[in-house]
Amino acid sequence: MTDVTVGRIMAIIAVVSVVFIGTSSAHAQKDAPKDPPEDFPSDFTEERVVIDAGDISLGASLYRPRSVSGDVPLMVIGHGSAPTDRTGVGFYTHNALNMGVAVLSFDKRGIGVSTGEYVRFSVDGSIDLFDALANDMVAAVEWAATRPGIDAARIGLFGGSQAGWIMPLAASRTDLVKFIVIGEGTPVSAGEEAVHGETIRRYRGSEFDNSVTPAEIAQADAALEAFTGENGFDPLPVLKSLDIPILWLFGLRDAVIPVTPSLSRLERLTAAGRGNHTVFVFPFGDHNFRNVATGRRYDIQRPIMTWMIENGFAPSGDGHAVE
Repeated sequence: MTDVTVGRIMAIIAVVSVVFIGTSSAHAQKDAPKDPPEDFPSDFTEERVVIDAGDISLGASLYRPRSVSGDVPLMVIGHGSAPTDRTGVGFYTHNALNMGVAVLSFDKRGIGVSTGEYVRFSVDGSIDLFDALANDMVAAVEWAATRPGIDAARIGLFGGSQAGWIMPLAASRTDLVKFIVIGEGTPVSAGEEAVHGETIRRYRGSEFDNSVTPAEIAQADAALEAFTGENGFDPLPVLKSLDIPILWLFGLRDAVIPVTPSLSRLERLTAAGRGNHTVFVFPFGDHNFRNVATGRRYDIQRPIMTWMIENGFAPSGDGHAVE
């Protein structure tokens, strides 16, 4: 039995257990970013633009797979906490293009071609920060929905880590977002996530590597459950308000986010009537979807494409993906 198969079974068990117990304009981009990485799919087009997003502008690229005809689904890529431009989230862009969907990827505010100020994450500043970043994503979605060749009925958000907070918030502000795929994000509050990370750092200093043990992760989980401090941004009210399909991907050996508490929160959310959440677990996966036992990266496209087919968001009826 492969690890991915085990992950699929674990996800099904989790779901069964739960069952029973928001237009901007764009113009040609002058200051182009780095070219896509060499491991990008070669069969795509790129349109480089600048999107008006209120008081700032976002440098962005709209990628389209050449081998998929007709109006195609679109994924707008969300950023983690790092100061990344559009190439810095290339892992998600690469996987989306390989699944045959169009992709809109933009430079984070204050980075690359995007204007505004990059702000580092803090618990006390998380509400204002995430509010601004969610508005940026809404502007990107609204612009993309007007582009020819994009199926506005199949626009989704795709990203990881901090994007797991930003994307649901953005989706709550526009009816244009029809689905979300969250990789290694969390439904716990910013304060809870921070105390979890601080506990891990007591063991590992600044290193969040694959040598973090399950016992150390369990200690951090316990610290989170005992936390009574400032929450900062809490995603639960937003998640309770959404009824669009949401897919969560987790690695059980991820030391960056609190995986077990996240699974528990999602179980409770689903038990309370929000059945739009699907969970897929990679049993040996770290925060970058690497198998800590083999060092190889998991294939995240398979569970995502299966889920997209089941929910009617795949590029075609047979789930064709770019080779």
